[in-house]
Amino acid sequence: MAERHDIVSNPYAQSLIRIKARQLCRRADFNRSDLEDLHQEMRLYLLKVAHHFDPERASMETFIAQAIESCVRMILRSRWRDKRRIDRASMSLEGTEIDGDGASTPLWSGLRSEDLARRTGNTEHDPIEEIDRRDAFDHVLSQLTDQQRELVHQVIEHRKAGAARVRSTSRRQIDKELQAMRQLFIDAGLADE
Repeated sequence: MAERHDIVSNPYAQSLIRIKARQLCRRADFNRSDLEDLHQEMRLYLLKVAHHFDPERASMETFIAQAIESCVRMILRSRWRDKRRIDRASMSLEGTEIDGDGASTPLWSGLRSEDLARRTGNTEHDPIEEIDRRDAFDHVLSQLTDQQRELVHQVIEHRKAGAARVRSTSRRQIDKELQAMRQLFIDAGLADE
């Protein structure tokens, strides 16, 4: 039987936790400063439920994926519940505010487009930063061989297992090739893409 720390320290678990935490941080109700807290919360939850793992029922990766998904749902439910608390002060944007000169202005007039983008999760991107990111991405693509580009297209179209079948190789070999390409993106500063 797998030990608890084996499940939590499993490379698949670490990778999935990193991905899920990053996905949550892209939501409007989270921010980048929550990343480490989310990592820790998911690891603790996985450690807490690790004793339920039964290799006869599912593989370790399946157990880890289900446990992390459950943890993500609980985190989101908790955040949603905090928003709806009765003791949370809220006010209508139709109300008015009196400024120092005695003039009244509606509260909604103080809202900016960034506020709407934050609420809806559609954060605005700096156009210069977007151009830099696109240039870095194009530079990395130009460094890939034709076989590597073909592999990327196969993985996008068929996923890793399908690409392995098409290439008559193992998924482990596909992972190895993708990891080598991933390092090029990391070196170009595209780690969060």
